[in-house]
Amino acid sequence: TRRPSERALLPARRERSIGPSSECKKIDRSERMSRVASATPYAWPYDGSLAADDVALVLIDMQTDFCGLGGYVAQMGYDVSLTRAPIEPLRRILAAARAAGVRVIHTREGHRPSLADLPDNKRWRSRQAGAGIGDPGPCGRILVRGEPGWDLIPELYPLNTEDVVDKPGKGSFCATDLDLILRSRGIKRIILGGITTDVCVHTTMREANDRGYECLLLEDGCGATDAGNHAAAIKMVHMQHGVFGATATCDAVCAALDTLPRVPDADALVRTTMAAGVKSSHAAGEVKSAKPFSFEWRVGECALVMVDWQRDFCDDGGFGASLGNDVTALRRAIPAASRVLAAAREAGMPVVHTLESHAPDLSCCPPAKLARCPSIGEVVPGGIEGSRVLVAGEPGNALVPELAALEGEVVIHKPGKGAFFGTDLDARLKSLGVKSLLFTGVTTEVCVQTTMREANDRGYECLLVEDATESYFPEFKAATLAMITAQNGIVGWTASAEDVVAAIKS
Repeated sequence: TRRPSERALLPARRERSIGPSSECKKIDRSERMSRVASATPYAWPYDGSLAADDVALVLIDMQTDFCGLGGYVAQMGYDVSLTRAPIEPLRRILAAARAAGVRVIHTREGHRPSLADLPDNKRWRSRQAGAGIGDPGPCGRILVRGEPGWDLIPELYPLNTEDVVDKPGKGSFCATDLDLILRSRGIKRIILGGITTDVCVHTTMREANDRGYECLLLEDGCGATDAGNHAAAIKMVHMQHGVFGATATCDAVCAALDTLPRVPDADALVRTTMAAGVKSSHAAGEVKSAKPFSFEWRVGECALVMVDWQRDFCDDGGFGASLGNDVTALRRAIPAASRVLAAAREAGMPVVHTLESHAPDLSCCPPAKLARCPSIGEVVPGGIEGSRVLVAGEPGNALVPELAALEGEVVIHKPGKGAFFGTDLDARLKSLGVKSLLFTGVTTEVCVQTTMREANDRGYECLLVEDATESYFPEFKAATLAMITAQNGIVGWTASAEDVVAAIKS
């Protein structure tokens, strides 16, 4: 299944920036050749030419059910430390692949909630092992799509631009569109990692080999429930001078990938990958005065979302002012938002900033939106430093200085009103183990409310800081606060900045 993405904000896959220049240029294929010379039993790939555009990294079944406490493997009585061992090596290989622009594909083994795609013999075997597929477990119904245990682990969670292939069997090609994806994208070589080595990884490697793909198995990037089976599976690949392909360590493959040209946002991708799954250690908190009742978050599970504190909305000459609005109304909320931001930073709470913005060619701006707001992409009279309205990278699209992002804080460029549409915000929050969100931002009834409703539908507990949000229209702000807390908090909670800050610091 393809995750929704806003491709217009992404760099072209076949163009790379080299050196200090941010300007993309065409790279000749011969300039991007690389090789894993230490691979066994031969230097990989066999023809000596590894290029970012014809290789894919396939991470197989890194799911809670296979490498998490309470999952399928744990319920069968196996030691999950063996299946968790590949996580850090795979994190490194994932970072290197993303930085080089290599296509990344994730797979998940699971079945429909109806179990209509579950063979009788597979279910019978699982029950004999003490963990029946489809039966209730600590992480929901075992290996059932949509259940907590079925999802991918936070440490290796996909970006929204990365394909996720859901499979009902051990092999990733059976009853899926993986082969179609690979051939459509011109992929000839596959780097495989995941769990378990002897079952799903090996089955997929054999399937790929029979289809003509040149395969490399990551020796320390896969794991099994039995160390002997893991070693035997690797040795099988080496026989007959690579009957299924070759194997190599993650570090050796990272070294080869690092010789490829890096995509323009490589450093940010590496930081995101290496931080995934690393939960904050901030304290639990409770806002007892919150409406409609007390709001709580657990240790390391809350994040602050700063919605659209950008100059286009808050400064004279920006988009908001060009529509005839008085921007001083929005600026009144900046001091309260600043206090909440300072408290979150001091506590070590994750901070996310969002910016409504479009690519310079406006390809991600829907015609209907542009028709209603024709100033988007234009330089308006008296504008901010001659910048084009709501265009990424322009001075007006920057955050106001009082609330500027610090190094390491997540900044989400969103093409719509909601921060979850067309972005990887949900994936980033899940990768951090976040379940509760505190919101500040502008405008209350448009981007803030839309984002909060999107978060609520995705299962996050949400609180809007009442005096750290504003609207050009006071009555709309009041109505939004009432909507959020109506029907016993149908969308979430609200509370004052003073009480939220106190809860963060307590």
